Amino acid sequence: MKFKNLLISTCVFAGFAQADTTLIYNDDNGKEQSRMLLTDGKVKMVSSAEVDTAIIFDASQTAFTIINHSDKSFMVFGQKEIEALGDVSKMMDKMINEQLAQLPESQREQMRGMMESMIKKQMPKQAPMPKYIKSGDTSSYNGFDCEIVIKESKGAKDGEFCVASYSKLGISATEYGAVAAFMKVAEKLASQFGQDQSMNFEAIGQVVPVYYDMDSQKGALTSISNDDLPAATFQVPDDYKQQSLPKELF
Repeated sequence: MKFKNLLISTCVFAGFAQADTTLIYNDDNGKEQSRMLLTDGKVKMVSSAEVDTAIIFDASQTAFTIINHSDKSFMVFGQKEIEALGDVSKMMDKMINEQLAQLPESQREQMRGMMESMIKKQMPKQAPMPKYIKSGDTSSYNGFDCEIVIKESKGAKDGEFCVASYSKLGISATEYGAVAAFMKVAEKLASQFGQDQSMNFEAIGQVVPVYYDMDSQKGALTSISNDDLPAATFQVPDDYKQQSLPKELF
């Protein structure tokens, strides 16, 4: 299964949801690019670029469910798997130790150096966590007022956003708590695998993007709906089969 961005505050804020929330982002040509569906403690992300894939995040379980509609399958990354993927160096050491355990003790140290060198060449370099800097400028997209934020990676501009307080967008506290948790975890995982396609704004406030220009993709918030969403929206269809995660990773 392929998914580009896996593409993440561990706290779920107290409060009562008034309704569910759906945010739709369009590209420069007015076509839908992505959709964010929110309910108490859960987030579902859908991208028009990857129509066969959907991501559901359950903040109460700290778990991702990756759905693949093309072959009616899904995978679940729980807290244990997320913690393992969050420390690539520890994961690599575990893999090496398991391989070395099968060799005579006299050969282990020699083979360790060779295996570490080989694996490190294949592993992506970890990316530093980006910084988000308020520019002091404001803008408006489709009637949604927002504040411009610059994303910097390795000391250089790597993206631009325009953000607004979640409450001004009709998002409840519990819904936002799930979004914040999702973004925080996704940022950490992306950095471990040499990618930097996150949108974790925790450092600048409790905000949600109204506009984003990142990784050659642009999107602007076009509409917000607070209509109730069916429970099935955040569930895997009954006829989908769960795929096992690669055991050697965990």
